Amino acid sequence: MSLSAIFWPSLLPLEFLIPGVVIALILLYLRNYILLGAICAAIWLSGFTELLLDYQYDSKSKYINAKAEIISLVSQNSDFLSADIRIIKSSLIAYPYQYLRIYWRTEQDIKVGDKYLFSLRPKSVTSVSNEGGFNQQKNLLSKHVIGKANVVEAKQLSSSQSLRAYLIEELIQQTKPLSNRDLLLALLMGERQAFTEQRWQALRSSGTGHLVAISGLHLSVISVWCFLLTIMVLSWLTPSQGLRNLKIAIVLTCASALFYAYLAGFAIATQRALIMLLTVMVLTLWKRVSSPWERLLIALFVVILLDPLAILSAGLWLSFGALSIILLCINRVISDEQVTGVNGVVSKFKIFIMIQLGLSFGLGLLGSLFFGGLSFHSVWVNLLAVPWFSLVVIPFAFIGFLVWWIGQTLGFQFDFGLQLTNWLLEPFSILVNQVVHLPLSWIHIQPSWVIATAYLFLAVTLAFLINQKKKYWIAVILSLPLILQVLSSNRTNETEWKMHVLDVGQGLAIVLEKQGKVLLYDTGAKYGQDFSYAKTVVIPFLESKGLTDVDYIVVSHGDNDHAGGLGVIRNRFADAQLIGDIKNSDLPCDLGLITWQQLSLEFLWPLKPEKGNNGSCVIRVSDTHNSLLLAGDIEKEAEYSLVNLNKHLQSDVLIVPHHGSRTSSTHEFINSVNPKLAIFTAGYQNRYGFPKPDVVSRYTNIGAEKLQTGIEGQISVVFSASAIKTRTYRRTIAPYWYNQLFNFGEFR
Repeated sequence: MSLSAIFWPSLLPLEFLIPGVVIALILLYLRNYILLGAICAAIWLSGFTELLLDYQYDSKSKYINAKAEIISLVSQNSDFLSADIRIIKSSLIAYPYQYLRIYWRTEQDIKVGDKYLFSLRPKSVTSVSNEGGFNQQKNLLSKHVIGKANVVEAKQLSSSQSLRAYLIEELIQQTKPLSNRDLLLALLMGERQAFTEQRWQALRSSGTGHLVAISGLHLSVISVWCFLLTIMVLSWLTPSQGLRNLKIAIVLTCASALFYAYLAGFAIATQRALIMLLTVMVLTLWKRVSSPWERLLIALFVVILLDPLAILSAGLWLSFGALSIILLCINRVISDEQVTGVNGVVSKFKIFIMIQLGLSFGLGLLGSLFFGGLSFHSVWVNLLAVPWFSLVVIPFAFIGFLVWWIGQTLGFQFDFGLQLTNWLLEPFSILVNQVVHLPLSWIHIQPSWVIATAYLFLAVTLAFLINQKKKYWIAVILSLPLILQVLSSNRTNETEWKMHVLDVGQGLAIVLEKQGKVLLYDTGAKYGQDFSYAKTVVIPFLESKGLTDVDYIVVSHGDNDHAGGLGVIRNRFADAQLIGDIKNSDLPCDLGLITWQQLSLEFLWPLKPEKGNNGSCVIRVSDTHNSLLLAGDIEKEAEYSLVNLNKHLQSDVLIVPHHGSRTSSTHEFINSVNPKLAIFTAGYQNRYGFPKPDVVSRYTNIGAEKLQTGIEGQISVVFSASAIKTRTYRRTIAPYWYNQLFNFGEFR
């Protein structure tokens, strides 16, 4: 029941929790255990989320003071860093731990484990929400990050004295000359700061990112090696017919897993993998649960019991999905052995091949659900890389680390183990770097196709693994979603066109779509050298929709929040024509009337190039039934000019000028446009207070429907001959509880 919560539209209201407990007690008395489990899951998930997100502070103040420990450095440059901190509570009950994602402009040498008294300007965990883009809000919640914050002031309370912090600092210095130091640091300490954009791209294109993130695979490999070596040594030194050696091996195995998890900083994902592993070990020692499936399900239950928000993490689904595939493949081969009598080396080889193929295809589908695509080469790359890491790289890296650490303690330089591991990583590094340049290195898949294909994969799995007479009928039924998806994809409406107003915070990026062709109006902002909404929102959205033909890029004007991502967009769509009164444009804004995909594009303003907001390119898009006005950031002067020039402004939909600022949206302009729908492109709780309440009321007075990207997320408008339909990310596209709006310090 808890696993299905990823699809729930909402959690239980706070006032229902106590009545829910009463209902649970009644169900317990009636011995209706199925309903009891369902209601208990809903109560626990709702109560846990309420407890996690609750943070008491003076809501009238813009700042909060908090004692906190630096847990991980997300990104860092010369004078700016992003980090996750754990709030140190004064209450006796510290669980669940609360984390904040902080943004800090500082030149201090910040280290993991340092403790500070922070003065922070808190922000909601609510993030931009669009199809195809990374769901940061969901990701942060899965890591128990309850909000974001800008650091106003920080006073260091104590420097890091932990063993892990010391080892990280020493290891960073020790591995500087090594070519694969980024991979080595990730494998040993869970530190991925050294990863470049090129490295991330190579890992994604090869489908091997999971190999360098300390998870269930890494803990399992270390545990298996530790268990086998301990059993071998004990059997040689002190042979025993009883369970003594087994118990000692299990205890040492659990200790090695705990130590490895400590090195990884007990990250949330590592904690879940550790809980799963320790649960399996305890059940093995207990010997009351013999079935592997029972152990797996009990381990899953324990993980979700301790952390119900684990369901939001891709790692949980991938870890337990991998274990389920392994068990299914083993059971299938064992079943075949009983029928055919074939066993030994042949059966072990069959198990290996089936597991690798099952993991590659099964986890590929799961990964595409979470990451919006898959690597065509991940199957054969993982067939090579997973055994190489499991049998060679991970154990040698761990042993090499221990030898180096012993040497450090004794005052010697025993770094040959680290150098050997670096050499062992070289073939993997060369392989993934080459895969990037191969065709089909990354295939973007629309979510509807992924879900339909997942049903087909499940159908094939059932037909292959389940020995029941009616399995083929079940397989046929599960294949229907893919058949319906294929049929629906072939249907095209030549008169229908769409506008997607993307949620890019305090900025503007609009995609006009018709018959697979695209006109892009503005690109969103760029911040620093690495971040732009064009890269994180616009391009992922286009790829998720399968839109690769961009005919025009219109830049309304040169402000960063409108044109910041232009360089990224031009590099990606080099053949598109650039329209705007900016440097290196192909066409100016004063084009008059042109036709694109049977749509009329009327370039109404400016009449000649003009600097500033009033030089924004204003376009009216229309067909014989519907119309849309893109107004950029024009202010009162330009609005008055448009009205006085008797331009045809009336439109069904209006992108409200200048994000709802008081400098725009005059009564005369609003009355001339007379929109049925007014869309404000303003970030949630933005620092400017856009849209201004009095501006919103002007649109209310004319009876227009009002939507804001910061509240709704992506807003998609479908124009057809019969109607104008609106879909928003938070209400209709992905209406799940974890996508809702959150205020800092509260859940509701």
